[in-house]
Amino acid sequence: MGLLEKAGNIQANEKEPVKVEKAEKEIKAFDATVAKAVEAPQNTKKAKKAKKVKAAKKPRAAKAPRVRKERVVKVIPEGFEEIGRARSTGLWIIDNTVNWGLLIALAAVMGFADAQPTYFVILCGLISITNLILMPLWTKKTIGNWITMTQYVNSRGETPIFLYHVLKNLKIPMVLTGLFLFLVWLPVVLSEADIPNLYLSLPGFIFSSLAIFDPIVRRFHQQNFGLWEFLFGGVWIVKTLKTESSGGNKFLKRLESLSDYSESKGWLEDKEE
Repeated sequence: MGLLEKAGNIQANEKEPVKVEKAEKEIKAFDATVAKAVEAPQNTKKAKKAKKVKAAKKPRAAKAPRVRKERVVKVIPEGFEEIGRARSTGLWIIDNTVNWGLLIALAAVMGFADAQPTYFVILCGLISITNLILMPLWTKKTIGNWITMTQYVNSRGETPIFLYHVLKNLKIPMVLTGLFLFLVWLPVVLSEADIPNLYLSLPGFIFSSLAIFDPIVRRFHQQNFGLWEFLFGGVWIVKTLKTESSGGNKFLKRLESLSDYSESKGWLEDKEE
């Protein structure tokens, strides 16, 4: 019996190391799975950061250099003939006489005579407004254009909006405004007194300065455009022929008859030197 018990103990001792080894292997496998589970989120975060860094470090595509558009030179449209000095001078005299000449003459008379020319002022104002605004809106021409047989055209062969006619014919009021401000402010500046109402006079100075900018722009522009011709994209004064544009209107026909008379006298043609 003693021998049998010893043999049983020896077998039990031989089996124990095997169980211990299996347990150790299971513990190591469990630890490995836990470690992988813990490291997996960290690895994904690192991978995302690495991807972001790689994306940030990617070189940007070089932008194509900007190609400057060549400036297209405005030219007078085909089928039109630019006027000479005689017609342009006649146009300037007629329009400024109609617009401002009557008002200036009336102001001069009022300075020397004690009268109440209210009705004359209203009449001259209506004539000026008619030639500045109503005529360009109605016929796309001023009275000066009708008598000198001229018109304004842009690079598309169209007549510019009436605002161009208005601004083009404001040169005399601009000059008179500048002269008035100069005469008013010069004594103040020379006397070194406080300058009153500076902000009220500032619009007047800006308005009068436009009369100075117009010839300056014309002097330096390669196509001899003035300030208003430049701002409206190129405008020329061209000759016109007699058409049915009067539409049977007696007033317009009267203006056309004056143009015939001017042509018969040779006032609209440049003299050959």
